[in-house]
Amino acid sequence: MRTIFCLLVSLLLCHLVSAGDVQYSVIAFPQGSQSVGVSIDGKIHPLDRSKQTPNLFTGAAPSPSKAYQYVLIDGQQNKPESSQRTLKEGTVGTGNEFFGRSQTVYDVPALPQAFNPIYPTLFTNMNRSNEVATVILQTSNTTALDAMLKNPKGDLKDVPIDHMTYIASNEVHTYTGVGFSTSGQSSKEFAKQSYKLKLNKFSPKGAPKDLLFGRTTLKLRAEATDMTMVREKLMLDCLAAAGAATLSGSFVRLYINDQPFGLYLLMDDASTHLIDNILHAGDWQSTATGETVKGNSMNPQQEGNLEYKGDDLSLYPEDTYKLEDKGEDKSIHKNNSLAPLIGFMRDLAALNPQSSEQDWNKLMNPKHTLIHLALNFLSSSWDGLWYQASNYYINQDLKTRQWTIITYDFDETFGNNLENMNLMTVPYQNYARPNSSRPLVEKLLGSPHYKAEFETVLKTIVKRFFKPTVMDARLKAWVQMLHEDIAWDRSLQPHSPGKPDGWVTQDFESGMFKTTKDQVGLLEYITKRSEAVCKQLQFDDKDDVPPLPAYTEGRYMDANGNISDRPNVGNNHGAIAPNGDQSESISALSLSLTSPMTYLTPAASLVFIISSLF
Repeated sequence: MRTIFCLLVSLLLCHLVSAGDVQYSVIAFPQGSQSVGVSIDGKIHPLDRSKQTPNLFTGAAPSPSKAYQYVLIDGQQNKPESSQRTLKEGTVGTGNEFFGRSQTVYDVPALPQAFNPIYPTLFTNMNRSNEVATVILQTSNTTALDAMLKNPKGDLKDVPIDHMTYIASNEVHTYTGVGFSTSGQSSKEFAKQSYKLKLNKFSPKGAPKDLLFGRTTLKLRAEATDMTMVREKLMLDCLAAAGAATLSGSFVRLYINDQPFGLYLLMDDASTHLIDNILHAGDWQSTATGETVKGNSMNPQQEGNLEYKGDDLSLYPEDTYKLEDKGEDKSIHKNNSLAPLIGFMRDLAALNPQSSEQDWNKLMNPKHTLIHLALNFLSSSWDGLWYQASNYYINQDLKTRQWTIITYDFDETFGNNLENMNLMTVPYQNYARPNSSRPLVEKLLGSPHYKAEFETVLKTIVKRFFKPTVMDARLKAWVQMLHEDIAWDRSLQPHSPGKPDGWVTQDFESGMFKTTKDQVGLLEYITKRSEAVCKQLQFDDKDDVPPLPAYTEGRYMDANGNISDRPNVGNNHGAIAPNGDQSESISALSLSLTSPMTYLTPAASLVFIISSLF
């Protein structure tokens, strides 16, 4: 048997040498009669269209002695990429690259972890921070698509997507029967629309449920009001680094029917699966997930401030508290969906700020709530939970009866469109809309115990990561990672009517660090905010916080969808180390490698499989 094994391996190794020792892979959109190839040391090698998706081209070819670049082949009119690529010695696969982008995976510094996660979560590649993935949609119903694009504010049905493909450097996922629609409220005023994806929307009844990183619904956020396009992503990463349950997001470029739509932030939307992922470690069979309600602010008189007004449901305007998901609570119907939340408001109103920790914990996890409030304050999230009583989800656990608040919608943070510049330096005691009622904040911070804990949370977050000495390197890495896609995005013609965002590529790079077009720079804001907090609470931002204990909860999903209790340590860029090592951070979780992928060719894979049998 060993003789047979050696013979098989020898034959396969010969095949590997003759076929080439590097597997190349590139996303491209050839036109007409064009095909795709890779030029290696001046010689072009054709690539084959992948069976997984028509816009991915792969093939084995020799390793370059100097450089390689992808080429659109069209007779005498070949179109090579504008830059050349290099491979590290010993690399056997490029991973999935993108035609016209000089690099795929970047070294983006992780945010140091301030607190271990409060709730056990499912860590996935949904929260990539070090590359731009690609989402490709194909629909034969161009009539419905055109109608939606021309009238984004219209009350139109979802456009059926025949094929959806998600491609990152180390994974490809394909879907059918997806629903596609515009998303948001004020975002529909812009020519670059935001969108929503609903997996399984048009799948046959009873068909197995498709998931992307454990998600059934996702949003494509245009970030039209933010010249940097990174504020929301940074805020999500800050929440994760602070140990809070949070939505995830990652950058993607969007194509529909081979037409470019631009750069987006792919992120979570409310669903039972979302709550299962971020509160129950991806236990999709959990029976504890109750209803999720969204809090909104319509105006200063109608806001989701969680103020108890009585048990009569009609006292609470419909748009202020909106049922987003029933969870596993079979008793919830349209006409009684606010009853549990009103019970929460009633209990909150009756709670004495001096109540014991046990009484507070019956209602919610105080520390988790304090973390969300702290980052709302530090980021001056003027459209958020604390200042405007808006843009948060509140979910009930059916077993513990606890409620959990999860804030979201962070394009208007870190000084973006800040009407009151005093919010950048105001003490937290004065951080509220004038003449507003904030029962949750007032009760929590009215407790001497939780007031002291809140200040500890603020200090720890600032010492660990909310300071320019940490953020500067991350923002510079994102400038390098995103500048080609930002330039591409801002060269595109919009597909819908509406306001242009008015940004150019230089605004992206400048706005990261300093005031640009009357908008405070991102790093400039963090510098002023952190300095003000240090002065007000009389501490410095030196990271002298004790190391965190080992983190042993949560679960991890790899690129193939497999879930385990431990990350794949050899392929775990940015994940928190199982021993609590602070050199890595949950907030930057991405299972992608920082160097070109070490993919095996089909023949090499077969060698591995055969060897495992002997």
